Amino acid sequence: MCNDPLSVRLVEWNVAMSLHSKTHLLASQNPTVAVLPESAHPDRTKASLDAIGASSVEWIGGNPNKGLSVVAFNGWQLHIDDSYDPGYQWVMPVHVTGPAHIRLLAVWDMNHRGSGHQSARQMGACRASIPHYEEFLSGDADLVVISGDFNNSIYWDKPTKRAKFGDFMDELEARGFASAYHSHHACERGAETHPTLWWMKNADTTYHIDYTFVSPRDAIEGVAMGSHADWIAHSDHSPMTIDLRADPRRPAAVTKTGLGRPQAT
Repeated sequence: MCNDPLSVRLVEWNVAMSLHSKTHLLASQNPTVAVLPESAHPDRTKASLDAIGASSVEWIGGNPNKGLSVVAFNGWQLHIDDSYDPGYQWVMPVHVTGPAHIRLLAVWDMNHRGSGHQSARQMGACRASIPHYEEFLSGDADLVVISGDFNNSIYWDKPTKRAKFGDFMDELEARGFASAYHSHHACERGAETHPTLWWMKNADTTYHIDYTFVSPRDAIEGVAMGSHADWIAHSDHSPMTIDLRADPRRPAAVTKTGLGRPQAT
């Protein structure tokens, strides 16, 4: 492994299906690794991903037309950790290996719409999966990242709601993770000025429901969002491009403290 810090660009983008016709757009973001909710099985996307230089692909899902992909480029390789449990729909623990080692928990959260574990339906698949993926997240790595479409926001954290998304963000912060968007923009939760979802493709009905959480937090070097004008023809979600610094001399240290098992609603 390289001993000097290196740049890693992660792109998270809910592609709204038909990835095979949109790979040129993904390539325009120059990713090292991409997290792509609502993408088809690699049998259907391989040729188009190969054409833009993909070096490794992993995918999970229950519908070959619409699942969760992670794609690596520039010789980086991927493999799903042995701890993967499809009952958390859809959360994928992936090792990203190359000049550095990144532990990536990729997310396309079905929340109450899923058909997996009851806890995942009650509190959200990613939140429910954290105790299960405890060892994966706290293992040796140069970076640890949780990224994807969470289909959730503190916007919906009503007083009577027990499984609040803001509480989950607090729990991740206690573990040493920072939201890349909120850290980079010095933005309070709920005050986001860049939406990640244009509901029904309407520029006036927007939500921030895609997130990338990073440990260590000072690895975050930049965050860029796509505009409605540039991206609405291709998806109802904006791509989020996160520039990170991986330093093999200083591995990430995700703590196990501060995150109890969430209580179901």
